Amino acid sequence: MRSYQSISLLAVLLAAFLPETQAKKGGVPPYEKAVNVFVPGEENPYAAIRIPCIVNAGGTLIAVAEGRHSAGDQSNNDMIVSISKNGGKKWSKVHEAAKADDGSSLGNPCLIYDAEKKQTMLFYQRYPQGVKEQGPTFPSVGWEEDKDKALRNFVTFSKDGKHWTKPVEVTTTTRHADCSIICSGPNPGVQLTQGPHKGRLVVVCNEAVKFGNWHITAAYSDDHGKTWKIGEKSESGKGINEISSVELPEGHVFVVSRSYAGGDTRRIATSEDGGETWGTVETHDELPSYNCQNGLTRYSFEEDEKYGGKSRIIFSASSPGRIDGFIKMSYDEGKTWPVKKNIGPGEFAYSALCTVKPGVVGLLFESEKHTIKFTTFSIKWLTDGKDTGIGKSEQK
Repeated sequence: MRSYQSISLLAVLLAAFLPETQAKKGGVPPYEKAVNVFVPGEENPYAAIRIPCIVNAGGTLIAVAEGRHSAGDQSNNDMIVSISKNGGKKWSKVHEAAKADDGSSLGNPCLIYDAEKKQTMLFYQRYPQGVKEQGPTFPSVGWEEDKDKALRNFVTFSKDGKHWTKPVEVTTTTRHADCSIICSGPNPGVQLTQGPHKGRLVVVCNEAVKFGNWHITAAYSDDHGKTWKIGEKSESGKGINEISSVELPEGHVFVVSRSYAGGDTRRIATSEDGGETWGTVETHDELPSYNCQNGLTRYSFEEDEKYGGKSRIIFSASSPGRIDGFIKMSYDEGKTWPVKKNIGPGEFAYSALCTVKPGVVGLLFESEKHTIKFTTFSIKWLTDGKDTGIGKSEQK
């Protein structure tokens, strides 16, 4: 039988060894090192904060969410912002990107960082007072003849994440006239970097005549958000719901959709013309749904030597019951998702992803008590050291 002294010495040696082993695998699990970004009632008037979106705007992380005056979806919500200039370690005080008026509710934030103009766009919807996504006060189809009940789309812009332009309504060019309800994202949109529509801003939405029978559509702009067009509808009735999007090679757009009404696998579709039309909507058995929105981001293209010369798309989602978030990664443009890792146990619902720097990805997610947290993980951690996500020129 080992002596107490021997066991104590073994414990000391293990304690010294484990941190080194943990560091080799990428460090502390992401959930354990998460920091608060939006906390209800903490220097803000909100009872709940939900629906996160995030972009890396030229080195500044911009996080947006719905600041809700009560817990429901349409609760006189404002579009609220916090920014970080040090990779997500510290975040600014909450301020407004757009404020609800006359009892209205603003929802479904979709951010796009326009690298050509070096500005960030926020696209969102405005629900009039008393109008709900579901129920007897459903939004009206007619945005002109029934103005007090129509759901409307707006855009606002910022150069620094702190100061935002006066919101501009873009409803008539970003919604189909026969649809009453539309939801942008909620997740970052896409600025195309390849193909014939290079520079285009694409906001992918789910849209419907009435709640439930959704189709995919995209609002797009070829002049940095000054004017907009609406693409054709995808097929509907396939369980489509909240949508995330990334760019594929040649300027194609790939989307992953939450499965509505409890379907257990997510829906996918691709546009080969920058969001103007959509191919077949299919299920993807490697992307479980669990009745919750997901995050999606393009980490790198194959030609990105700075990021190690591989294609990588990253997906985030919750396990059943909106707990225990996990990450998956694809090396083949979303066809297969062989890499999976849990971020750690705890409450986890809606989420959004962005690249922070070579080798590091940021994750903004809903956690307990209607708070929104931020954490980071490395490609090295995600792949257990098999891939760093960093090119030779970036390695030190």
